[in-house]
Amino acid sequence: MKKTKQPPKSLICWPPLWWTHLCWILGLLTLIILEPSQTKTAAANDPASQTKTITLIEKDGTRLPIGTLTLTKNAKGHAINVTMDDSKYGEFFLNMAPFKCIEGSIMYCHLPYPYKTHKTITATDLMDLEYELLFVKKLASEYGIDFWHGVYYRLKQTPDGTFIGKVYETDMNELMAPPEKDYDRPIGGADLSEAGIGQHRFPKIEIE
Repeated sequence: MKKTKQPPKSLICWPPLWWTHLCWILGLLTLIILEPSQTKTAAANDPASQTKTITLIEKDGTRLPIGTLTLTKNAKGHAINVTMDDSKYGEFFLNMAPFKCIEGSIMYCHLPYPYKTHKTITATDLMDLEYELLFVKKLASEYGIDFWHGVYYRLKQTPDGTFIGKVYETDMNELMAPPEKDYDRPIGGADLSEAGIGQHRFPKIEIE
């Protein structure tokens, strides 16, 4: 029986020119088809494209959503916009000023930062966001509010874009006078004292 002559091995291993062109065309079509969906997935995972929920977490794990955070990319990082949910707060007139407070036997009164910030965060600097989340705690039985009982959440960002905050204590009386220069930060670092989880109604904050 006559054997069919086989081509050299080099010709078997090397793909024909038409096959190379076909692979190139298929690859190009794959990029065109998949790129929008990949971009959409990347945007969905990008904190800048999302509005995140701000949640206070009680000692027993109970979660209380109190507002939203919107992030928008800018030249330095991400611009921030925090909107509190007024339905979660009661309105009180304390120390001759209006406050919005989360009610309970221990009340948490939101303290809007009254001076200038850049309202921008970066991967290494979250303080402008921390300054949007200042509180003062008080007993419901107390008549006024003592700024000595300041509540500060120091934030960290996880790889999936969630912000996790641990409670610290600080004296908010530091905010009674404006900083010497615009955009200075009068509270932070050495001004913060660690607080035990059992000492606070909301020892953690989460933004996701």
